[in-house]
Order: sequence, then structure tokens, then C-alpha cells
Amino acid sequence: MRERRRALTSEERASASEVICAKLAALSLRSPIAVYLASPQEIDLSTFIRKMQTTGVKVVAPRWNGETYELAVLRGLDDAHLRQGPMGILEPSEAEIVSPKEVEVWLVPGLAFTRDGKRLGYGGGWYDRLLTGVPKDTWKIGIAHAFQVVDDLPREPHDVLLTGVVDDG
Repeated sequence: MRERRRALTSEERASASEVICAKLAALSLRSPIAVYLASPQEIDLSTFIRKMQTTGVKVVAPRWNGETYELAVLRGLDDAHLRQGPMGILEPSEAEIVSPKEVEVWLVPGLAFTRDGKRLGYGGGWYDRLLTGVPKDTWKIGIAHAFQVVDDLPREPHDVLLTGVVDDG
């Protein structure tokens, strides 16, 4: 999956991001929404994030606090509101922290997904830790290229099932 994502052109990635942001914007999503800030190979949610912020939706994103990831309110997508995290991924620079249990909708990255909620992440377990204990009715949505949605994936006892997947297909 990493190789397939790396093989995408910047135009293909931008097109997929546009399709997914439009699909997300068409959903009735409750606030606050937890997003990720994309690495170069991931689907970029910037357009969706900006739209949510202009409509008054509280948007939060993972931020490293020196020991673990927490969720911080995302005030903007410019240099004044972002810093580079320890893995090279941008994160909120401000520190208004939101409990994962307060989040109504999670948009989750990964390497592969199944329609029944399984997710193959990047191996750190960070999202599983953040998602542990969130209310059962919380939406947990995987964000993927259509080729990242597969029939089956292995699942460990600590893996948190997602509610669904939004892809560019």
C-alpha cells in the first residue's frame, strides 16, 4: 500500500483529496471533529478542514505533548497555528486540549481498510490508544484511496473498529 500511494502523482493525490473533501462536506457531521494533518502520501483534508472552520465547527488534531498524542484545537492551517511534530507531520501549536471522549467524529488515516471497520495503521498504535474508550456512537471514519479498501485485514485485540470508510471511488 505504501508503494501504491507513493506511485501516485501529485495531481492524482490532489484529485483524490478534492473528491474525499467534497464527500465529507456533504455528510451531516457533528462537532467536534478530529482530523489528521496529512503527510505527503496521505489524502489531504485541508479543504474540508477550512470549510468546517468557516461554519463554526470545532476541529481538533493530534499533537505530541512529549509523552503521547493528545487532541488540540486546530485554529488554522498556516504557520502561525502549526508546528512540526516529532514524526515530521504538522500539528496544532496551541494547546487547548480536548478529551478524545468529547469528539463526535474521527477522520482516521491508515494504510488499508475494510468496509466492516478493520484498519491497518502505521504500526505505532497511536490511533487505537486515542480511540480506546470513546463512546460507542462516535463516528470513526477511515479516509482512503479506493485501492486501500480491501476485503479483509488481520485484527489484534487492541484494534478499534471503525464505523466506515470514505474513499475517492
